[in-house]
Amino acid sequence: MKQQFSTLDALATAVAAYSYTEKRIVRVKLSDGKLPNRQLITDYLLGRGGPFVVNDFHQKEADGIVNYLQQTVIMQSLKGTPDRFLAQITELVTQQDVLEKDLGILAWAPKLADDYQKRDHVREISARYEHSSRYVGRVGDKIETGFTLLDKRYIKTMDCYAVYGYDDNGNCLFYWAKTLDKVCEVGRIKGRVKAHNEDEYRNKTCVTTLNYVKVI
Repeated sequence: MKQQFSTLDALATAVAAYSYTEKRIVRVKLSDGKLPNRQLITDYLLGRGGPFVVNDFHQKEADGIVNYLQQTVIMQSLKGTPDRFLAQITELVTQQDVLEKDLGILAWAPKLADDYQKRDHVREISARYEHSSRYVGRVGDKIETGFTLLDKRYIKTMDCYAVYGYDDNGNCLFYWAKTLDKVCEVGRIKGRVKAHNEDEYRNKTCVTTLNYVKVI
């Protein structure tokens, strides 16, 4: 008979493993000794112990993840076809029991929920500036301004980080950063105005694109 576990217990264990691995999905054993999330979850559920103990906090987090992923799938369904991986994991976490062979997929649930919540947070804050954002300077101008990061994403095809945030006046700014040390979280930057564009993905928000950006 195939080994199976309560899905909520397995998900709570996945939450604990995700916390232990510092919010990463580890696939192979790391040099610091950290085991893959799947192995950590399997060992704990099979009573082999592990570097953490699953408690009520992890159980509550698991409940929250199930509800959040369900709501996210519903919202995506209203707009079209949900993301396939999201739909797959949501279907898995809403079952009563989960098989041992599916624990590797279940391990991704906390990270998936974390990633979507971060995107929701970015959209929520970005929405505050969608109507008030104005273009900064003129194309070719050198500017220096305060900057608060909203979102950064590594774009593999560009081998760069896409950096998006706003200035002291709530105007939205964008620039490319080759390395993480060029990504300003909160502080001051200077650069040259490269372009003014309406962002089609953010309700045509006025976004000023900069280049030659330096973090001061």
